[in-house]
Amino acid sequence: MQRIFLFFIKYNGVFAFFILEVIALSIYFTRNNNANTQAFLSSANGMVGGVYESTSRVARYWNLSAVNDSLARENAELKMRLPSSKFSSLIQTNTKEDTTLQQYYQYYDAKVVNNTIHRPRNYLTINKGAAQGLNANSGVLNGNGMGIVGVVQKVSNNYAVAMSILNLDTRISAKVLGNNNFGVMVWDGLDSRYMNLESVPKHTTINKGDTVITSGYSTIFPEGILIGTIDSFYRPPGVNFYSIKVALFNDLNNTEYVYVVSNLLKEERLKLEEEVIND
Repeated sequence: MQRIFLFFIKYNGVFAFFILEVIALSIYFTRNNNANTQAFLSSANGMVGGVYESTSRVARYWNLSAVNDSLARENAELKMRLPSSKFSSLIQTNTKEDTTLQQYYQYYDAKVVNNTIHRPRNYLTINKGAAQGLNANSGVLNGNGMGIVGVVQKVSNNYAVAMSILNLDTRISAKVLGNNNFGVMVWDGLDSRYMNLESVPKHTTINKGDTVITSGYSTIFPEGILIGTIDSFYRPPGVNFYSIKVALFNDLNNTEYVYVVSNLLKEERLKLEEEVIND
């Protein structure tokens, strides 16, 4: 489509000459009104109208793309203003509490330029990288606000490759909305529409249709990001955990726009936890 647009720009003089020629012929034949003249004018007008319509479609296409990019950037900025993207810093001063909000998560809009869903280990490439502020181990969310997409693995200056949630190595901390019992989202490599929630204790009360969200226990995804709904579940004999099948909210096959979310306090938390483990 871009080549067609550039073609019109490169040869705009030829098209202008063609249109002026048609106008001149129209004026000439108008003075000689007969059936053949009318037939010619009708055909000429149809050709000119077709050219204008094609040019208009190209212009509308590129304008729509620009609008989508602009909306994606604005949504990313709005997400950073949400309370879930900030944390309270409490300062005690002579029994007076001063509360200030500090940024917790940073959001970046991006477009998917490559994606696979039919392999055992799937990945996707997005058009933003280190030059735009992206880092490895950042979460990737669906651009429509429903569902998670993956985790950034590597970044170059202007691109990033993320491990899709449709990957046998995927491990996403998640929980059922309404209770605090968390588990791990994994993919079995069979169906791109479903994932499995493992390690949820069997004493937990769950129902078909319950919503599954991110737990917030990892440093990758904020708490409360929608993942999907419980499609079915059962308790295998001799096992203390449910086997839960989750229907995903998002279709990874047609994901076009995404948001990359970066935890600004990740390094501080990981460093502290590592120090405790090594003590």
